[in-house]
Amino acid sequence: MKDIKGDISKKERNLKSYDKRISRTQAEILKLSEEVELYMRKMDDRRQYLKERVRSLQKRQYGGDAGVLISARDYQDLIKKSKYLCLMAYYDGRLIKKYSVAIDEINSKKRNMEALEDKLIASKSGAWKDKKQLETERKKKGEMLAAVKGKRFSHEKKIKEIQTSSRKLQKMIKGLEAKNIPTSAVGKGFKSLKGRLPWPANGRILVRYGKQHDKEINKTVFRNGIEIAVRSGDRPKAVAGGRVVYTGRLKGYGNLVIIDHGSGYHSLYGNLSKISPKKGDILVKGYNVGKIIASKSSGIPALYFEIRYRGKSVDPARWLKRRS
Repeated sequence: MKDIKGDISKKERNLKSYDKRISRTQAEILKLSEEVELYMRKMDDRRQYLKERVRSLQKRQYGGDAGVLISARDYQDLIKKSKYLCLMAYYDGRLIKKYSVAIDEINSKKRNMEALEDKLIASKSGAWKDKKQLETERKKKGEMLAAVKGKRFSHEKKIKEIQTSSRKLQKMIKGLEAKNIPTSAVGKGFKSLKGRLPWPANGRILVRYGKQHDKEINKTVFRNGIEIAVRSGDRPKAVAGGRVVYTGRLKGYGNLVIIDHGSGYHSLYGNLSKISPKKGDILVKGYNVGKIIASKSSGIPALYFEIRYRGKSVDPARWLKRRS
């Protein structure tokens, strides 16, 4: 999500940069266009003057400047007319040179305008491309936010379901009719096994017992049991002998098996895809209670496991064997 936000911010900055470049380029093109127009007006004036000068020279080509000089009344008049002709030739030369320079200047400005127009097209193309990418990134962000919200809602719903079902379980377990369990199944009693119970499944603990901060919903929640990551298809085993007092589906727990170990102790095995024992069955330690499916919270196969005493949950980790 952070990467997408970063990409969106970068694209927005790029678009602003393109907008500035486009505005600057358009302003430069406008300025050059006005300069070219001004030069063109000057060129028209100079062109008109040169046309008249050419016509004048054509008329004088047979008499020419020599005729002007011959018509001088005296030496002083000759010098005066000679200077006049020189000035006219100089002025004509300068005008022709300016005309030529103006043509070069106009051509140069036109080339600059073409380059700027190419730059403008490239900037607009880049801006359009970034705009399209920005729309895609925003759409992707929206889809991801919707997915996160959906996942958070689903996760929060599951936690609420577990909390509601946990309260129901507490009442239900307290209300179960106590029945004798064969000594061969319970041995010296469940309490004597504290710290020595076998793990119901091999794997690392994904979710621990007790109060903890849930990142998905950004709240502190209380977990009544633990989640143990397992391999797909693994079968959880009863941690001790006892009588099966519940098999079925319970909101938040999925398919659930509850085993009564006597003296008010019960073990619970949730998140099962298949339940092996039936209600009323007497089980011994190590009996397969079913198959495990992927956890909704983690997305990987995980067993949900609880131990309760007189309906209230206790920390399973304190009852299971320590691992080396």
